[in-house]
Amino acid sequence: MDYQADLNNQRLIWASVASLAASLSHFTVESFISSMARQRSSPLASWNDEETAALIQFLHTNHAEAGDNGNFKKRTYNAAAEHISGLLTSGPPKTGESVKNKWTSYVSV
Repeated sequence: MDYQADLNNQRLIWASVASLAASLSHFTVESFISSMARQRSSPLASWNDEETAALIQFLHTNHAEAGDNGNFKKRTYNAAAEHISGLLTSGPPKTGESVKNKWTSYVSV
């Protein structure tokens, strides 16, 4: 076999591998960015003073359910979201996740 032909084949193979890797990484980055955009497309919770006060009171009343780190289980956050649902004045309804975010930002102040 001709050495030059073998070297050219190796170069062609490596160029193909590099091109494939670049295409794959571009696809992965685009998928990640698209995924992040979908996650951020949901409207943010808007909290009024009554909701915040009722949330703090609810979690204070149920403080026995908190762990050593001061955080609650998912079911407690979901129950808190249901408890304050009647106080909504704007934005999307509160979820257990939005309640958890509000609580963790409140206790970190």
